[in-house]
Amino acid sequence: MREEWQLHIDELLDQYKQQRQQLADMQAKLASIGATGEAADGMVKVTVGAQGQLTDVEFDSRVYRKLSSEELAEAVLAASNDAARQIGEQRREAMSGTVPDEVLNGGIDKLLPDATALTDFEAVRARYGLRAR
Repeated sequence: MREEWQLHIDELLDQYKQQRQQLADMQAKLASIGATGEAADGMVKVTVGAQGQLTDVEFDSRVYRKLSSEELAEAVLAASNDAARQIGEQRREAMSGTVPDEVLNGGIDKLLPDATALTDFEAVRARYGLRAR
């Protein structure tokens, strides 16, 4: 094998190893995500795990005297929404630098065109700078 080919292969393998390690690190960060949301002046606390599952709900003893059942339900929802927002921020932070910003910001169409656009081969060639055969 020619030496320049071997150097190129070695370079590609190094890039692969680095990217694989970045993905493994990102996966570990995503698995450890969790958040606690609060509502009703801290009387209601809801903890959410990495997959959005409720892992804990805490009520301060004052909550039973101060809130009606409807207000308590609203406070639980507000605390859950607060925790979900925090989870979203933590996910974006864990994936930044590894996942393209377009994907993190919900604009995957900029990164990957709609499948119907792929049937227009001339447009695909133009988009990616490919020459016609």
